[in-house]
Amino acid sequence: MAEFNSYLLGKARKSVGNITLCYTRGKNIAKAKVFSRKDNPTPEVLAQRAKMKALVQLSRQLLPVIRKGFVGIGKGSAANAFTSVNMSRVSVDERNVATVDFDRLLCASGMLYPPKVEVTYSEENKLYSFVQEMQDEENGYAFNDDVVYAMLYETVLGRARLVTLRARGENGNTTYALPEEWSNENVKLYCFATLKNGKGASDSQVMTL
Repeated sequence: MAEFNSYLLGKARKSVGNITLCYTRGKNIAKAKVFSRKDNPTPEVLAQRAKMKALVQLSRQLLPVIRKGFVGIGKGSAANAFTSVNMSRVSVDERNVATVDFDRLLCASGMLYPPKVEVTYSEENKLYSFVQEMQDEENGYAFNDDVVYAMLYETVLGRARLVTLRARGENGNTTYALPEEWSNENVKLYCFATLKNGKGASDSQVMTL
């Protein structure tokens, strides 16, 4: 901080670069701006940061999926909605290492009823078989032309595949081959439905083999 006299500036009250000028007690004062601050986060803040980092990374891997599954949720992006709803599905250990609970993860969220889909896997053929049960219409919650999806996520490779199944009002079987380089032991499977126009979705459900 420094005092100065200036006939040109008069009673200065402005900022120039990293200097703030003010007039007090009959004097012009120049103060340097402080751009840094000490950051001493609490354990809770560190845990929150670890959760956020894990979910942001996961949202990038699942982006094509969550753009369908979180359409119209909240005022932010689909990725922000995905991160917000899944914060409680991430745990953090004493070293602030985050672990996502994939058995509780939501890759879609909304008012529609979830579809009825079961899945089996053939080790010999390396094929998933998705068996879908027809559902009746429920005004505002389920429509015959809703589109049903399955999502496969390889947790070690961090890769996802979105598989379009059938309309909600249909019975049927859809097969899908295990992608190359994937291990079935590391795959998590989910299903959800969206409106035909894509403007609404159901909560996703975990499918077990």
